[in-house]
Amino acid sequence: MVNNVSNSQIQKLSQLQEAQRIQQNVANIVVTPDTPSFKQVLNGTVAANDTTIKFSSHAEKRLASRDIELTPEIMQRLKNAVSKAKEKGSNETLMIFDNFSLIVSVKNNTVITAVDKSGMKENVFTNIDSAVFA
Repeated sequence: MVNNVSNSQIQKLSQLQEAQRIQQNVANIVVTPDTPSFKQVLNGTVAANDTTIKFSSHAEKRLASRDIELTPEIMQRLKNAVSKAKEKGSNETLMIFDNFSLIVSVKNNTVITAVDKSGMKENVFTNIDSAVFA
């Protein structure tokens, strides 16, 4: 007696065998109390990425033309200020430093523009929903 086995039946059999192999591998994974959950890993990754401050090309030009230097200390103050603004639910924030100010898109972690001390006088800042003294 000759068995007629088609290619599709062979393919289905190999797929079934592969699925069984994967299932066995999954069953062998041991989860310990020390193993972080997917949510913990995801939150850690998101938190790590949230600390990166970007600068729009407009902001970079303004910083250069107004001779505003962002030292490591100022960058840390900026990160802290963005963090505080984010906690409060801010979107567009005026960050006021000693000799200059920055307008920051908090939700995007992006500095939009920079204004030096002389430019702050008689200036009106629009489209912001908060201010932070950094």
